[in-house]
Amino acid sequence: MVHANTLTHQTGHKFYLHISILVASMGGFLLGYDTAVISGAILFIKKQFAVSPYLEGVIISSLFLSAMIGAPLGGTIADKIGRKKALIFAGILFFIGSLMMAFAPTIPMLILGRIITEIGLGTVSIIAPLYISELSTTSNRGKMVSFNILGITFGALLAYIVNYVFSHDGDWRWMFGLEAMPAFCLIVGMIFLSETPRWLAIHSIEDKAKRVLQHIRGNQDINEELSAIESSIGKHGSSWSELLKPSVRRAVLLGVGLAFSRGLAAASIILYGYSPTILEISGFKLASLAILATVGIGVVNTVMTFVTIALVDRVGRRPLMIVGLIGVTISLVVIGITFMFDGTSAYVKWITIGSLLLYVGSWSLGPRPVFWILISEIYPLKVRARGMSLGSLTKWATNWLVTFLPLVALIGKTGAFWFYGFFAIVTLLIFYFLVPETKGQSLENIEDHWREGKRPSEMGK
Repeated sequence: MVHANTLTHQTGHKFYLHISILVASMGGFLLGYDTAVISGAILFIKKQFAVSPYLEGVIISSLFLSAMIGAPLGGTIADKIGRKKALIFAGILFFIGSLMMAFAPTIPMLILGRIITEIGLGTVSIIAPLYISELSTTSNRGKMVSFNILGITFGALLAYIVNYVFSHDGDWRWMFGLEAMPAFCLIVGMIFLSETPRWLAIHSIEDKAKRVLQHIRGNQDINEELSAIESSIGKHGSSWSELLKPSVRRAVLLGVGLAFSRGLAAASIILYGYSPTILEISGFKLASLAILATVGIGVVNTVMTFVTIALVDRVGRRPLMIVGLIGVTISLVVIGITFMFDGTSAYVKWITIGSLLLYVGSWSLGPRPVFWILISEIYPLKVRARGMSLGSLTKWATNWLVTFLPLVALIGKTGAFWFYGFFAIVTLLIFYFLVPETKGQSLENIEDHWREGKRPSEMGK
């Protein structure tokens, strides 16, 4: 009987933890859907409203500008009102913004709805992985945070499918409007979930922090973990100025440096903003065919994300990132070469598709998930939300820069993709020489590593 009760308790805590991660990952789903849906919708918005190339750029790049507002806002409110309430706030923004876009009678109203949605996007981009990371155990943290990436992947895949389904009638309003459904699910789901024990401990709500931690750990002894959390609280303040202190500065520079160089490898603009356009240039002249081809991109994205989930806590973050960046570099160089030739050639068409799929698979194996895992791990507890905000802000700012800069006009399509490839190499070098392996390390051990000024190779020693 005792054994049966113990087993039931263990099963219950695992179920609650998995439900918490599933609901929080709905934030990732919204991020993926929202960033991908514009790639299909814009093809028909341009026709209905006679949108100029400049205005098209404004509509697409508004994602990054608004996310730049949402990222620091998310870090601030996550510390002030909690990770849980911040996720609910983000869900409300998604819900309102998606309906505004769906019913927008004019371009200004469409852009306003998109701005509101993307502020929610910037907010959820840090809070969802932060919430999951602070609930997870040391042994499965990488895997659990990767479920948020899986949410992003599924969201993007669904957006590609929705784009294709509605492309026959050009009904872009449904493409945007369907986003309100997962937003509603995020809002309602988070209402019934707990705050993270680490946020509760920071705000001196010790009894509830202990209850929540015991609930999600089941029959495990939580005293050591709780003691480590309480010990880390007094080591740093929680203001933005704390990010400049020597014990935190290395983690901040690492997060910002990775976000900047990774952003210049152009994943967002390739995967979400212009993948149908790239395929049209490569020979897919019908918009619906170009959109359908992006569904294949979404499938590869999804498959490789499952591979990451299976491997990230076994082989570590570093091997996945290094292998992924090598694949990204090769694919960008090859795509640049294909643009030297006539897009009507069958060989060029299929080489371009193969290179895009290699790019997507490589990106989904390493650079995409590992970045979000790392920035949810490397910052001290009391400044974790703000540190993640700064890394996310840099990511969105760099994505905007890549989108807004007329690289194709300045150096041609080939030059632009080789430019992206160069920064993939820069990211590889940063990661290889400066990033420690965080697999198997508790969040508190990682915090101690930076405070003691150890080299990357000394993590855990």
